[in-house]
Parts: sequence; structure tokens; C-alpha cells
Amino acid sequence: MKKLFAILLCIVMAVSLAACGAKMSNDMAVQDMEYFSAADSAGGIFYNTSESLNGKVELQSDSVPNENGEAPQTNNEKIIKTVEAYVQTKEYDKYISSLTANVSANGGYVEKSDANMGGYYDSNRHSTYVLRIPADKLDAFMVSAEENGKITSKTETQQNVTLEYVDVESRISAYKTEKETLTNLLEKAASLENVLAIQERLSEVNYQIENYTAQLRVLENRVSYSTVTLHINEVERVSEAEPTLWQRIKNEFLDNIDNLKEGFEDFAVAIIGGLPVIIPVIAIAIVAIIIIKKLIKKRKAKKNISQ
Repeated sequence: MKKLFAILLCIVMAVSLAACGAKMSNDMAVQDMEYFSAADSAGGIFYNTSESLNGKVELQSDSVPNENGEAPQTNNEKIIKTVEAYVQTKEYDKYISSLTANVSANGGYVEKSDANMGGYYDSNRHSTYVLRIPADKLDAFMVSAEENGKITSKTETQQNVTLEYVDVESRISAYKTEKETLTNLLEKAASLENVLAIQERLSEVNYQIENYTAQLRVLENRVSYSTVTLHINEVERVSEAEPTLWQRIKNEFLDNIDNLKEGFEDFAVAIIGGLPVIIPVIAIAIVAIIIIKKLIKKRKAKKNISQ
């Protein structure tokens, strides 16, 4: 019986404490509302915003990570897609022309291009194109990227920036709300000191709105347009994915033919290119041989006379 009485007494005390706590919270909320109302009517600068004591604005995002720290799943996720691919083509000019046409047809644009048109030691041309393609047309464009060429390797990454996007939107919304509150307070401010303080805060809020708006535009652009980097190489033969024994023999034979051809070409270039030096050397050698032969004949003639 005593144990039961003790348990009932504990329950009654817990309920009483909870009721007192709730009443105190309600009383404090009422006091806060009365305080801000009185300050506002007196022309003061006390306004209910999310500004902390150190002057920084603390904003809460509507999107909160789950237990694994990941962004919550939404119906409109913000995904940044990036593709990097290496392409081989035997028809370099035709491939570049087709590529630029496909970029325009898919509503994209060339962000950057870098081309090497070949030289003495490497006659094959190669280039790198950084393209921005609408995200919803990325797959179709990558299919067209193999026209007149072959993608030998490809890397695709996806970055989910939904949480960051929602957070920036929340910050913009919070700052706009604060701006509206400050504007209303500025109209009611009674002293010059309060007017200056509110205007200073308004300038900071406007700066933050512009800053986060710019960040939002960058995110929207990166989400709407995927980045595709193509490394295009001109080749004599396109590489096989998994060559058979016969293909390996054929490739080795053709490589040796190419090497022999390049060897003859290099020899011809060296001979023809060196003619300005070779011809005078040959002429001097011929003159030297003629003179030597004459000297030898004279010596023989003198020997015969003396005998």
C-alpha cells in the first residue's frame, strides 16, 4: 500500500511540474509580445528577427539532413551532371563540324576549346572541348558524340546539391522577410539614431540577398546545363575494345607498315632538306679527288723521266 501511494505521489508531482512549465512558457511569450509591441510604439529599434548577439543572422533551412547526413529526398532534386570522355576519329574535320552542329541542335554551347593542329613530330591533330549541354538532352547528345568517331573511355559524375539549393533559397526568403520588417520599422522610427541603425542593417541585408541570389543562379545554371569535356584525337585507326588474335596480328602488321613508311619519309625529308649542305660538300669532294689524281699523275710522270 505504501509503495502504491509513493508511485501515485510521484505521478502527481510530475504532472504539476509539467503544468507549471507550460504556464511559465506561455507567460514569457506574452511578455515578449508586449515588450516588442511597446518598443515599436515608442519608436525603438527592437524588432523580432533572427539576428544573434554577435550581429550575424542565424537562419534555419527548411531542408534538414537525415540521420546519415544525406539530403532529404524531394520530388525535384537538383543534380549536377559532369561527363569527361576521350574520342578517337579518323575524320577529324568532319567530326568537329558534326560536333558543333549537334551542340547547337541540342541547345548547348561551347564554353571552351583548345586545339593542337599537329607538328613535325606528331602530325595527328587533337583538341579538347568543354561543352554545356541542357541536362535533359545529355543522353541524346552523348549518343551523337560518337558520329564519325568512337568514345574509348568515359567518366560520368552526379552531384546532388538539393540540400544546398534549398538552404540558399531559405536564406534568401529569411533575409527578404527581415528586409520587409526593417522597412516597416524605418517608417515608424522616431529618432535619428534608430533610423541610422536600421539603415545600416538594411544595407547588410540587401548585400546578403544579392550574394545568395548570385549563388542560386550559379547552382541553377550548373543543374540546368551539364558540363561535357571531350578530348578528341585524330588517329590512323580506331582502337578496338577487345581485339581478337587476328585483329592484334593485323594491327601489328599495319603498325610496322606505318613505321616503315614514316622511316622512308623521314629519310627523304633528311636528304632533300639537306641538299643545300650536301651539294657543296659533294662538289668539294669531287674537286679534291680530281686534284689528287692530277698530282698522282705528275709524280708518276717525273719518276718515268728520271728513270
